[in-house]
Amino acid sequence: MRVMRTRRSHAAAGDAPHPDGFVRRIGFTIVEMLVVLAIIILLASILIVALSRAAGSGQQASTTFLMNSIASGLAQFEGDHGYFPPILGDNGTPDTYPGWSRDGILPNANWSADNSTDLANMQQWYSTTTLAEYLLGYGSRDEDGYGVIGSVIGAAEPGRTESPALGIRAPGQDGLWGAVFNPRPNSFGAVGGFLFRNPGNAGTGVPIPNGNASNNQVSIEGRVFGPYLELKEDRLLGGLGTDGSIVGPDDPAYANRPKVILDYWGNPIRYYRRIYSGGDPAVNVEGANLGDIFALRPWSIKADLESNGAADTRGDTSTTPQLKSAEFGLLSAGPDRSIENNSRYDQNEFNRDNVVRLGP
Repeated sequence: MRVMRTRRSHAAAGDAPHPDGFVRRIGFTIVEMLVVLAIIILLASILIVALSRAAGSGQQASTTFLMNSIASGLAQFEGDHGYFPPILGDNGTPDTYPGWSRDGILPNANWSADNSTDLANMQQWYSTTTLAEYLLGYGSRDEDGYGVIGSVIGAAEPGRTESPALGIRAPGQDGLWGAVFNPRPNSFGAVGGFLFRNPGNAGTGVPIPNGNASNNQVSIEGRVFGPYLELKEDRLLGGLGTDGSIVGPDDPAYANRPKVILDYWGNPIRYYRRIYSGGDPAVNVEGANLGDIFALRPWSIKADLESNGAADTRGDTSTTPQLKSAEFGLLSAGPDRSIENNSRYDQNEFNRDNVVRLGP
């Protein structure tokens, strides 16, 4: 602050008189005001960065907690049924096919890490819809044996729903409600697909009109399992579109879309599991393990915790014993919302912020 001193014959109101005849004027110069403004901007920038980091840390902590809860739900599911849920996805059917991303994707029982095609396919053998399908249960009675009869349209009518709304009936030996070992007759598509589901032997030997499973409105009784997970916020569940888009419960398309569980950045959480044999999710293929899933491998591995696995596209064989012995893996893309499937240590650092939870 500078004191302005000027000689005046008459002091203006508000000026402080001085014995030597000068008037003292108190105020800031333009330079001083600019300096103060720069300091304020700098402090605001530091505060914004700090708040952003705190929010990011909070999202990561919340996502980690959510993935721990999912892992606990998977362990409970395995205790009830003797296996971890199978992989659901797209069997290569048209976008209009009602079973999109709810088909059972059967693994190659003759998988070999030495076969480049098998190894590349293994990187894509994961599901974003399995978790909601098995741990929560958003199907109808002709899909998982519990819930709405037939189409969700008119589901509020008396006798059309069971209560509570969420849950499933036992998925059977194949984990797909008979779609592999006892498929619904007169359906179409690949065995294991959504329309082949046959919970409680409903419709066995009975033609399904137009091959549409929703026309099989059968009341199925039996024990209800789950839900194995409780989501604390509505934003953690989304409806998955064939173009990968996610919509919330307020969107009209939400009801008919397969459901996905989202992390706190809005990414669908991926579910990986050990390869199993012959359509039986309780029988794992020997030699196949999650240590060869490149996106699950840690960005940095301590020397004393490193193990060897299949080489990724960069020739990197680094993996961990924990991955090799894991029964399942959960993967969040993290704040950058990107995952590199073909290598662990990728040039764009997409995998650097991945959040991984192995189980059990």
